[in-house]
Formats: sequence, structure tokens, C-alpha cells
Amino acid sequence: MPALHGLAMQLKHLRLRDFRNFTRLELDFPAGVIVIGGPNGAGKSSLLEAIHYLSYLRSFRAAADREVVRFGAPLALVEAQLADDAQRPFDARLVLRSGQRYLRLNGSDVTRFQDFIGRLHSQFFFPGDLSLLTGDPALRREVLDLELLRLKPQLTPVYAQFSSALRQRNRTLKLIYPLPGQKKAGAAELEKALEVYTQQLTQAGAQVMRERLGLVSVLDGQFSALYSGLAPPGGETVSLRYICAVDLGSGAGLQTRGMAGLKTSPTDTADIAHNYRRLLDDAAGKEANLRYTTVGPHRDDLGFILSAAHDLRRFGSQGQMRSAVLAFRLALCGLSQQRLSDDPILLLDDALSEMDDARKQRLLKLCAQRTQVFITSASEREVELIAPLATAVYHVQDASVERVK
Repeated sequence: MPALHGLAMQLKHLRLRDFRNFTRLELDFPAGVIVIGGPNGAGKSSLLEAIHYLSYLRSFRAAADREVVRFGAPLALVEAQLADDAQRPFDARLVLRSGQRYLRLNGSDVTRFQDFIGRLHSQFFFPGDLSLLTGDPALRREVLDLELLRLKPQLTPVYAQFSSALRQRNRTLKLIYPLPGQKKAGAAELEKALEVYTQQLTQAGAQVMRERLGLVSVLDGQFSALYSGLAPPGGETVSLRYICAVDLGSGAGLQTRGMAGLKTSPTDTADIAHNYRRLLDDAAGKEANLRYTTVGPHRDDLGFILSAAHDLRRFGSQGQMRSAVLAFRLALCGLSQQRLSDDPILLLDDALSEMDDARKQRLLKLCAQRTQVFITSASEREVELIAPLATAVYHVQDASVERVK
């Protein structure tokens, strides 16, 4: 199947059957900003969830597949007709049945899900998306890595090597130290194996860290500008930092864990691997007690830094954190458009709440620059605020949808 990179995709038609509270639904959508209004619980989020499924094959609500199948129905169906900016068609069909997923693209079955992921690119925001900023670092690492693999698919074996080496190294540490700090007698062969896994880990891990740092550096330029576009004129600034224990650049030292972050360019991968190995050697005593690998890409984080000095998670308001996550999603859209000529569909579920009117207007102006944006709101006042910038307005009530503009 041909790759879809270089195409600005637009959702033209959506068909749902027994998905959430929708028994049957068919809708046509234009390009531009699309507003979906209606009371809470009517099904607004479910529409965005269906589109999200076609991008990520999972729910942004962290629901199991069976939860999106309407109660009493044997299966749920999501069908979409899309087109790129040259009006070439792209049809997708997803069936969720008995815990299984069945996919078709342009009439052909898809048997490997990795052949599907990334073909319909979307970025999203929903109320729970604040966990991107406030939640576990693993979530932020996942977002960075997914974006890197989209931009550079050739990194896939590097990530696979790192994951394998990390898994084997942790397993070997537990074999060498059956109890914390107590080495097993006659562990010479295990120690040789540990050395092999350590070398593999440092080589692959150094490349992962270097690539992540480069991505964060590029993203930060777009993110900072977008956040400033959302904030009041002359207001606060927020920037991104890759937080890493390993020295990745000249002068950065080991202070990359601090809020000062890391702005220097990465050094050669071999130098990073050397620095990484040195930290692993220094951590040998600690790892003998903990029996797992304590340093590396699997422990790194993405920091959101307020006014160049403070952790936004600790010192930011709800409105500032919401703006930061929105700016981050918009930055991912901008990067994709810049590097791949691919403008993702943007899904914003209840994104305007907890924002003042001026910040809402600034967000809407940024959204108007994207190819296609879906925005939900339960507030009639917000719908009226968005409507002048919208190409279409839909109202959802009791699992039915009506276009009102």
C-alpha cells in the first residue's frame, strides 16, 4: 500500500453503526473548522472517538474495544471516506467484534496493524489529555517516540534493539543478584552476558536519546511560538526541554535533569554512548540493590518549563496547562506539515473550557489555519463564539446529529 506522507487528509464522510450510543449514523463533513455542539452525554465525544479509532486503533478514553460496541449489538462499525489535497480517495473500514478488530483500506484487508497505524494522521485533545503534562513520564516518552517513528521509520530497529537489550539486561541483573545486593556464586558467565547487553543498550540508547533531543529542539521552536500565540500579549512563556541524566551536548553535563534543561546541540552518538556507559558503570552498586537498569531513555522525560525557570506542572494554572497541551498538539501538526507535507486532522474535545474568551479566540484563529478541525462544546455560548469561524456546525441530541449551518 502506498504511504500517505505528503498528503493533507480530509474526512469527507463518516458512517457509524452500533458505535457507542449511535445505532446508525451517516455524516458529510467539509474542510475547515467543524463545530459539534449539544448537551453532555449526547454523543459529541463519541464522534471524535470514532475518528480517533481510525488513526490509533484505540480509544482516547482508554476504553476496551467492547465498551464502544452499543449494548446488545454484536459489533461496531466505523467507515470513513477521506480524500487528500489532490482529491484522491482513501476509504477505511473498521469492525470491532468480540474483542477483535477487522480492517480494510481501499477495499483490501489489512492483516498487520502496523500497516495501518499512521495512514490516517490525527492529533487530538480531550479533557484527560492534561495527563500528557501531569501524568507519568512514560506517556510523554511514548508521544515523542511515536512522532519520531512517523518521521523516521528507519529508527524502528533501533527502538527494537534498545527494548530487547533493556529487557535482557534487567533479566540478567536479577539472575546475578537473586537478592538485593547479593551476587550469585559462579556468576561469571552471567556477567559476560550482562556486558554484551550493556554494550547493545548503550549503542541503541545513545541514538534514541540523540534523536529525541533533536525532535524536542525542533518542536520547541514551534511550541513556544504557538503557546505565545495563545497567551495574552506580553504574558508568560512556556518552552520544552528534554530531561535526561546522560550528557548529550557540550557544556550540558549532568544538569539536564534540572529545570534549566538542555538547549545545546547533541554531540556525536559515540560520545553519547560513552557518557551513557559511564553513568551505567557509576550506577552498578545501585543496580545491584535494585536489580534493574536505572539510567537511560526509559527513564527520561519531556519538561514543560514556565518562564524559563519553573516546572509548569507545579506552578502553572489549569488554563496555562491546558494551553500548553493544546500548543503541543498544534506543534505536532505543524511539524508534520513542515517535514512530511501532511496536515493532520485536529480533534479538540471540550478544549475551550477553563479558558477566558480572549484565549479562546486566539486558539480558534490558530485552528483556522489547519486543513480540518473538529471542536466539541456543550456550551451554547461557546458554539456561538466559534460559529463565525466555522465552515459547519452540527448539533447532537439523543444520539442523532443535525447540521445547523
